[in-house]
Amino acid sequence: MKKLFLIVLIPTVYLLFVFNVPQIYIFTLVSLYGVAFYFTNKKLQFNEIIVQSKLDTSKNPTEYSIIKKSALFTHNEQPMVIVDNGFIIRSSNQAFKNFCGGNPDGKPISISLRSPDIDIAIESVNSRNVFRSVEFSIFQSVEKFLLAQLFSIKHDRKFVLLSITDISDLKAVDKLKTNFVSNVSHELRTPLSSILGFIETIEGPAKDDENKKKEFFQTIKSEAERMQRLVNDLLSLSRVEESEFQLPNEKVDLGGCIHSAVDALNVIAKKKKISIELSQQVTSIFVRGNNDQIIEVFENLLENAVTYSDEESKIIIEHQSLAEYEKISIIDNGIGIPTNEIARLTERFFRARNSVDYRRNSSGLGLAIVKHILNRHEGKLEVTSEVRKGSKFSVSIPKYSDDIN
Repeated sequence: MKKLFLIVLIPTVYLLFVFNVPQIYIFTLVSLYGVAFYFTNKKLQFNEIIVQSKLDTSKNPTEYSIIKKSALFTHNEQPMVIVDNGFIIRSSNQAFKNFCGGNPDGKPISISLRSPDIDIAIESVNSRNVFRSVEFSIFQSVEKFLLAQLFSIKHDRKFVLLSITDISDLKAVDKLKTNFVSNVSHELRTPLSSILGFIETIEGPAKDDENKKKEFFQTIKSEAERMQRLVNDLLSLSRVEESEFQLPNEKVDLGGCIHSAVDALNVIAKKKKISIELSQQVTSIFVRGNNDQIIEVFENLLENAVTYSDEESKIIIEHQSLAEYEKISIIDNGIGIPTNEIARLTERFFRARNSVDYRRNSSGLGLAIVKHILNRHEGKLEVTSEVRKGSKFSVSIPKYSDDIN
């Protein structure tokens, strides 16, 4: 087509110069020829695709035509696309069209998947006729991580089938695991370093100072207890996560769970002269769940309330009966939580910025445990707080019903 354009254009321009035609007319004619060539060439390319499609419907169907028409391709929920050796999309399924937000057929693959890794992988499959898989990322308002699997298709021309899988969630899980290991290592390293430092001091400069040795032993005990709390919370979190998707159906006495949690935390609360009070008695009220885990929810919430409250303060426990839930609220007059940090409270090891002076007594896992237990119970956690005035943690647990159970 290009040669034909030049064969017609060059003699025409020459004759126009011979007859002294003004240059503006010659330029206009050349421009018109160029526009006509562009659109004619595009139409021929489109016709080539149509002809190729018709050839695929012949009496001897190729692997390409079989795949293109198969339900595995057309109705697959995974985005799938067939690309030729010119990196042009020959066919795509509905999932890929939805992924792109339009019909990409007949357009370069680089418009739909802006990644040089894809072009390199397609070229590799075409040249070596082998299977390839490649991970890449694109931006669609947020960064998405994708896995492309590429297969060579037997045909008179080289075609490649791409299957796209969104692996963003897997990447997020891997990042969480990495952060979790990093946080655990940090949380254990700090008390361990402190313990080793005090032991070296006791064995060295303070070996003859009984008062200092007694003081250091008390600090070592405190750091060891801190490590023990962390390990216990990690084990508890692991157990809770294992059973998170097993819905419990026991008939649980809610009042009994609250009293058990209060009795367990009273020892710690009394050391700070903090009183824990029930605004009203909770008796003969039953919820659906697991007795030990519901006690654990209240223990964690009460422990946080005690930890982040100053001495000689008060913690109130309120009860409210709703249509489908029993709601228990734990209200303290502690340091409070900044509004912009409330949404992150149930993240592992997360602590509010204003809690620096209280962190030694907390593992940072209590509310993560509460979240997973409530997920298992189909319950709810609501938090309201005001800095320097206190916080209110409300837990809603489904009521027990003989009809359901």
